[in-house]
Amino acid sequence: MVNIYLFIELLGSANAVATLDTLKALDMDNCQFANVVKLSDEKLVAQLDCKDSSDGDKAILHKIAKVDGVVQTNIVAVVSPRKG
Repeated sequence: MVNIYLFIELLGSANAVATLDTLKALDMDNCQFANVVKLSDEKLVAQLDCKDSSDGDKAILHKIAKVDGVVQTNIVAVVSPRKG
């Protein structure tokens, strides 16, 4: 399991709430959003939880990047949670 923290920038003309809802509804193999939050009208932050990092690559490049209104997706951190 990896937690991927994203900073998602939107087009100025994009509707941040609609884009947020579209992102939450994406069907991604072995990944799901733990949370997506509107930071401003042009910025979202998100936590994407994936089975492994290669699943995260696929989700970001093939799903998230193709959502209308998304201009840029920055990976802020990738964390592999440890027990104990």
